[in-house]
Amino acid sequence: MKNLFPVLAISFIALFALSCKSNKDTATAAPITQNSVNTSVQTEPQMLASIQRTACYGRCPMYKTTFMDNGEVTYVGKRFVEKIGTYKTLLSADEVLQIQNKIVEYGYFELDSLYPTPISDFPSVITEANLNGKQKKVVDMRTPPENLSAFEKFLDSLLEGKELEKISDETNYDPKAK
Repeated sequence: MKNLFPVLAISFIALFALSCKSNKDTATAAPITQNSVNTSVQTEPQMLASIQRTACYGRCPMYKTTFMDNGEVTYVGKRFVEKIGTYKTLLSADEVLQIQNKIVEYGYFELDSLYPTPISDFPSVITEANLNGKQKKVVDMRTPPENLSAFEKFLDSLLEGKELEKISDETNYDPKAK
């Protein structure tokens, strides 16, 4: 009986070690495929970029355009613009890709968050980008670097020649905030 206890203990340890090893081998033996890496499905479109132009003491255009990663665009015109209210349109997949490329090309995530001015009458341009898990908001109050100015002009140009469908007379940029 005295010799039986060490034999049982050694057998138990060996059995436990072998069962752990086989589980480890099984876990690493399965090949990693594209399907196993990214199995989550995006359920709702995400904001890719936006541009908002704010008020001044004069007749500065006030509007916000939001570009979604699925191509949906929402334009809300508030004051001193041709279209007042909420409008929608669609971008092509190529145009969505262009936005993604411009975010990278212009180094948007490396920009400062604020480009201030001491003059209070100037309107601001507020841009936002959301790409590959990174989000950033930049407030340009009149002194942007060239790459930010180019990004703002690019976003504004995306609506040129687009047919905008009026959705409502609403001019609130965030309808959920009512």
